[in-house]
Amino acid sequence: MRWIWQQPGWPDFRYDKSALEDRELAFRINSERLAGSFDALPVASQEDATIDLMLTEAIKTSAIEGEDLDRESVRSSLLSLITSETLPGNTDQKAAGAASLLVDVRKNWRSSLQGELLGKWQSMAVTEQRYTSIVRGAYRNDPSPMQIVSGPYGREKVHYEAPPAIQVPDKMAKLIDWYNQTSPLGGDKAIPGIARAGIAHLWFEVIHPFDDGNGRVGRAVADHALSQSLGYPTTACLATAIEADKKSYYLQFEKASRASLDVNVWLDYFADTIIKAQEIAREEVDFVLAKRRFYEAYGNQLNDRQARMVSRVFAEGRKGFEGGITTKKYEAITKCPNRTASRDLSDLVAKGIIIPLPGGGRTTRYELVTVEPAQSGLTRK
Repeated sequence: MRWIWQQPGWPDFRYDKSALEDRELAFRINSERLAGSFDALPVASQEDATIDLMLTEAIKTSAIEGEDLDRESVRSSLLSLITSETLPGNTDQKAAGAASLLVDVRKNWRSSLQGELLGKWQSMAVTEQRYTSIVRGAYRNDPSPMQIVSGPYGREKVHYEAPPAIQVPDKMAKLIDWYNQTSPLGGDKAIPGIARAGIAHLWFEVIHPFDDGNGRVGRAVADHALSQSLGYPTTACLATAIEADKKSYYLQFEKASRASLDVNVWLDYFADTIIKAQEIAREEVDFVLAKRRFYEAYGNQLNDRQARMVSRVFAEGRKGFEGGITTKKYEAITKCPNRTASRDLSDLVAKGIIIPLPGGGRTTRYELVTVEPAQSGLTRK
């Protein structure tokens, strides 16, 4: 027997509940604090924070699978879906799909898990493509092995092989039944949130029920489970935390997929990742607060070009504007000549709105100042 789904007793996973108690408690406390931070924001800033969190997640969950999404396209899709529940006609399909998945998981957190819901999520994660045999919205049916491999052609290394397609419907039915029975929203066998989310995610990925999109849908299942455990949509940035160290993620999955039904090691890794995901969410909320303080302090001191540049910098999120602000970048963003760009930047420096970065070489680079709470002072961002 090579894979976990071939073990006797599958899928009766075993784990030590007491080993997760401290992180289960930390997850709940962190969630309450994050919810409190959201509630303290003005309504418009709450929307900004929600979009920023989902924007990061949409981009990172696709990045894990090797797809690069246009940040502004995803932001536009999220804004449209959240405010009007519709998408513009000319929307980038991959960006729209990633945004739709995040919004739908958040919208349907109370729902029981069903094959139809998972199929809908997979259709969102995997956009329609011509000249491909990938099945969308339904379980895979190709009789050839579903494998995760690496390495050059002819010397591939098989990291994992999923159950044959003919077994998928039955195995998914058992997962769905377990998931709904262990739900805190009406199941009669409820289990703690992190354990349920971690087992559900591993179980789903082990089955690998779809031709494509399994990683993105599997992370959506984990978010769904965490939201149900809290009683409101989770703000934990799970995909962002995983993408930050995806080698560890793949290593832990490979180990778990070859191991016994004892999943303590997997859940230990997953629990730590959830706590990191909450730390990222807190940083995102802090970023929204910092942006609000900046505009309160300096918003009325910016001309139209300067405001456009500042907006572009903040659109990059908490990681900031790569390489800093330069005269050349300012020209490109604002579509102004070099002389105007230099004058605008000098004006911003004089007002204390931007400051030079050290070690700029021949080209001076700048960054926005950070306005501390209660105007207690200014520091570099």
